[in-house]
Amino acid sequence: LAARANPDDFFRDRVEEPPALHARVVLLRDRPIAGLTAAPAARDLALSHDTPISELEPDPGGELETLAELIAITDFAAVYLALASRA
Repeated sequence: LAARANPDDFFRDRVEEPPALHARVVLLRDRPIAGLTAAPAARDLALSHDTPISELEPDPGGELETLAELIAITDFAAVYLALASRA
């Protein structure tokens, strides 16, 4: 998701140029079973590529509530992205 224009081009039109899009990793975490989790490895990988990362963890609750909350987060994100892409 790099910028479309060459940033070194002094004469490019910056007023009409849309803002550059940047990738971001969103890590949806569940509570680890027996302490096993891949979250630190995913975090280290994203940061080693200078990519920002957001970590979301559901509120404490049962397995069904945890699953429902993680699905709701991705569902809301998909709707917002669809609405933003039409603008």
